Amino acid sequence: MVSCKVIFIVFGLLSVLSVAKIDYFWHITDTHVQSDYKVGSNTKKGCYEGTGNAGKFGDYGCRPPYIVEWSGMAEMPTRIPDECPNTDPLFVLWTGDSVAKRDGRYSKEAIEYNFKNITEAFTKLHSLYQGKVPIYPIIGNHDAYPQHQLPGHEYWVYSELADLWEPFIGKDAADSFKKSGYYTVNVNKKLRLIALNTVLYYTPNNMTSTSDKDPGGQIAWLEKTLKAAKNADEVVFIAGHIPIRGSSGSFRKEYVDYFLNAMKNYQSIIKGSFWGHHHVDTFQLVGDSTTNAHVGHLGGSISTQNDRNPTIRRYLLDTSKDYKLLSWRTFYMDLPEVNKAGKPKWGTLFDSKKDYGLEDLTPSSIVSFMKKLENDDKLFETVWKHRYGGGPISECKGSCKKDFICSVLHTDHKEYEKCIKK
Repeated sequence: MVSCKVIFIVFGLLSVLSVAKIDYFWHITDTHVQSDYKVGSNTKKGCYEGTGNAGKFGDYGCRPPYIVEWSGMAEMPTRIPDECPNTDPLFVLWTGDSVAKRDGRYSKEAIEYNFKNITEAFTKLHSLYQGKVPIYPIIGNHDAYPQHQLPGHEYWVYSELADLWEPFIGKDAADSFKKSGYYTVNVNKKLRLIALNTVLYYTPNNMTSTSDKDPGGQIAWLEKTLKAAKNADEVVFIAGHIPIRGSSGSFRKEYVDYFLNAMKNYQSIIKGSFWGHHHVDTFQLVGDSTTNAHVGHLGGSISTQNDRNPTIRRYLLDTSKDYKLLSWRTFYMDLPEVNKAGKPKWGTLFDSKKDYGLEDLTPSSIVSFMKKLENDDKLFETVWKHRYGGGPISECKGSCKKDFICSVLHTDHKEYEKCIKK
């Protein structure tokens, strides 16, 4: 793959001070396709029955139709960054949840249909890139049956997805996935991706409990894999569905401590982590302190329910030396606009460098940015609206703003609680 080179010019003469190889990759998550979505149905009845205003591209009260998922993926090959003309991305990352949560309509047959649906979309996207761009999928809590329930041992869901995804992740990774839903791959000689199954630590998951400190042996495997990567002079991206945070609807708190302990000696080689689940476009520091951490990135969702516009993310990174993440750009689909027009349209929602002033995505830059947000209410309002893809969300002030800032700066629940009390 050809990378882009930036050459600096000094005193009017061509002088190569440094050559930065700029590459990019995509992150998409929480597609939640509603297979029985019906255009013109009643939005108060789930967008699958009755007569109403359900638009061609979805509704803020429902999960999206397939056309939204595919439109987002089809947009990617058309959005080549200016810094990298005529190049393909390093990879595409999908961090889980293919199935639409539907009370009373959640069945084994339905999720198997969605497994095949999302795999078909990967196949089509792979074809658009002429088979040159790897696609790395992650399991989510709605890629399970019963929903949220995944064990730390071999299970039919793991086996079925591994067989479907082996063409994308390879046989070794598929064999690992069959054991408990996690795997690792070399993106290239320098960069390793560690794909986790964080549903194992999800609070509603009754197939695991804190009596087992390491379901599926994943935490021990993570530490072993990080140690091997460090010895091999590799850098690491980590990805999972549910982000590492101890709260209702996320991790059981005990597992947060186990994970942070596993990573604490390897933060220098972890260049970023990527998550879904919460359907918000945001970020957080992942570590036991603000100085021993990496930046975790939460992608916004394709799902439209709860006043979200569909979003996808594109990252720039410098692959010349340390694979430092430089910026991300979020693209979105304005739901009312596209429903009115009757055709898909994706635009730029924001760029982290241009609109936030972030020079890079290192922990020190994020800490400085959060200090800036504390005193800049106008900028904070913009960031808050971006979290929901520019959808019609309520304002966030006072304790809401405080919670946001503390949650970004502190993964450790004890440090988070101290921040809130301050």
